[in-house]
Amino acid sequence: MKKPLLIALVLVLVSLAVALISQDRPAPKSALTAAEVIAHCAQAMGGISRIDRLKTLRVGAIYPDHVDRPLFVEIRRPNMSYNPQGQLAFDGKRACFLKGQDLKSKPELVDPVVDFDVEVGYFFPAFFDFPSEYLGTDTVDGRDVHKIRPKLPHGAELVYFIDAGTWLPYKTNVRMAMSGRSFESERVFSDYRNVDGILYPHGFTYPSRDRKSVIQGRVTSVELNPVIDDAHFTIPKDIK
Repeated sequence: MKKPLLIALVLVLVSLAVALISQDRPAPKSALTAAEVIAHCAQAMGGISRIDRLKTLRVGAIYPDHVDRPLFVEIRRPNMSYNPQGQLAFDGKRACFLKGQDLKSKPELVDPVVDFDVEVGYFFPAFFDFPSEYLGTDTVDGRDVHKIRPKLPHGAELVYFIDAGTWLPYKTNVRMAMSGRSFESERVFSDYRNVDGILYPHGFTYPSRDRKSVIQGRVTSVELNPVIDDAHFTIPKDIK
């Protein structure tokens, strides 16, 4: 057999092998919508009906560089939060220390509030409550992800990286401006556990106070649909 003919035969066999492999491994769907990714994520977390029924959360978490006891946050969808330790309320539009920063004074407003949107989005995916944009695919830490960006009310850019294999939120990237300064941070979610039928991450990372290192935090408790006093989200109207 002549050499050119042998080379041509080898190329044909290689092409056939590649075709067979491609049949066994279908290419990932390249064009998805935000709604499709969100639906997949809802199903992976426990189903859209459970997500829809979830109206409030109470989460305890330990931040090792803060204190060695859990810090709690109460969430009311779509975008309210309450910090019991500081009696700090966020009603979706304004934030306020209900008893002042010293816990024994008059109510004191907090401005700006852009980071409160982000805090709520850390504890419950904001794309379930706000219009969202699909930003395509990427590879993060060796895994394929879909990127979703909800439109938050006060201008923060919060991008979720949804694991293409599990359809669970893997990571967030935040960019926001406060008091004339720009901030960027990341949070990686891990250790998903079943809480009353919903998969909830019990591990998360966050930047240290000097922003020079990444610290591993952990969720110690999760309550779904707890009864929360309306007063926790009520800011006096006459405060300016």
